[in-house]
Amino acid sequence: MARVAKATKSARSTKATLKPGRSVAAAEKLKPGPVAKASVAAPRKTTGRAAAAPSAPKVSKDELRAHVEKLEQLVASFRAKSRESNKAAKVATARIAELEAQVAQLEKTLAAPPPPVREPKPAKLARAKRRSREIDPGDAVPPGVAVEEPEPLDDEAETALENLDAHLSHD
Repeated sequence: MARVAKATKSARSTKATLKPGRSVAAAEKLKPGPVAKASVAAPRKTTGRAAAAPSAPKVSKDELRAHVEKLEQLVASFRAKSRESNKAAKVATARIAELEAQVAQLEKTLAAPPPPVREPKPAKLARAKRRSREIDPGDAVPPGVAVEEPEPLDDEAETALENLDAHLSHD
């Protein structure tokens, strides 16, 4: 039977002290001695960082300016939309407060005792059954008390009336 080779003490300690995501080759590179030189000569594995960082494409100044202008327009439109939404929120908040006040008022009216029940008034007679007025409202003053003919105007009253007519006819 073949014997299983035991790992050396240095290999065990390297694996035990490695941080997650580190390769054994990187740990051996830090170790002094002949093992570190052998691992440096061996081809390395590329990590994700080196492959993930490609060089940025070259962009002209005009393209950058156009892009910046476009972004500034977007920012301006977002600010306008933000202002509009803030106004709408304030209007909605005011309306909510108004409706809550109305609800509170209606709840008070529901909580208040109902008004006493009134007895219905007797129905009025139909128009056809009512007595017609045979008395003229002007007949209420007896003939001896009322002035039947006005007194004639004196000289002052006549001149005043003439002056009024003259002034009113000019206007």
